[in-house]
Amino acid sequence: MVMTITTNYREIWYNVSNLERRGIFMNKKMVFFDIDGTLSDEYDFTIPESTYKALNLARENGHLMFINTGRTFSEIEERFKEMPMDGFVCGCGTHIYYQGEEIYASHLDKELRHRITDLSLECKLEAVLEGNNGIYFSEKCTDPYIVNIKNRYMKMGMPVYTYNEGDDVPFEKLTVWYFKDSDIDRFKETFKNDLFYIQRADNFIEITPIHHSKATGIKKLIDYLDIPWENTLSIGDSTNDLAMLQYTKESIAMGNSSKEILDKVTYITKDIHDDGIYHALKHFNII
Repeated sequence: MVMTITTNYREIWYNVSNLERRGIFMNKKMVFFDIDGTLSDEYDFTIPESTYKALNLARENGHLMFINTGRTFSEIEERFKEMPMDGFVCGCGTHIYYQGEEIYASHLDKELRHRITDLSLECKLEAVLEGNNGIYFSEKCTDPYIVNIKNRYMKMGMPVYTYNEGDDVPFEKLTVWYFKDSDIDRFKETFKNDLFYIQRADNFIEITPIHHSKATGIKKLIDYLDIPWENTLSIGDSTNDLAMLQYTKESIAMGNSSKEILDKVTYITKDIHDDGIYHALKHFNII
């Protein structure tokens, strides 16, 4: 689904002076939320009612709420797009939306995309190529875990496609799984100047264009809205949230977070099903 733009927000926004903008937002907070394990349960995919309540209260109080996710826009389910949010940082900062308008987009060079696709197959990696308009799985994909992800996406009505060697796949980032017969070191060395690697698990890496992250997405929104950095908070639960957690003024780990991030944040809230989002926003006087 393409987000409908009913107002020319950019034209209106730039008719407001920087000083007026800073005055408008001086007391507003910007809060950035991860999806999996933060807004929704990572295993049963439920969203607590208290989370909806907290988001609505925060916006009623004049604060700005953003989803900041590794997912590209095509991977975000409708229920998240319908949440009370002011915008989205998608694909680890490769696409940014504010009030229904795309304010930033990054695209990988066509030749680089071809090289990544072909070498991932040659190195026997299970790569999921993530684009703003579709999610692409290898035709040779056989790993049960990844096949299950593909089937779940298809059941949810997401734009799922397949690719093979030589195909021109319009993707912005990717995730890869590797195994005993994979040559992950060769792949990483080949693209060390083009890509950034986030080790998510022993054999699972999230890969973004270099100089893009959840933190760069926040920085672009700060600049676009001219909101003080001191007014920023982020909430996450895993290692791919570290960039934003280490960037914002206040950082919050869910009670169900990976232990690797607990000493990297300024506050640890409760578990997702123990009203973690609500308690975090209450703690920082957002609601």
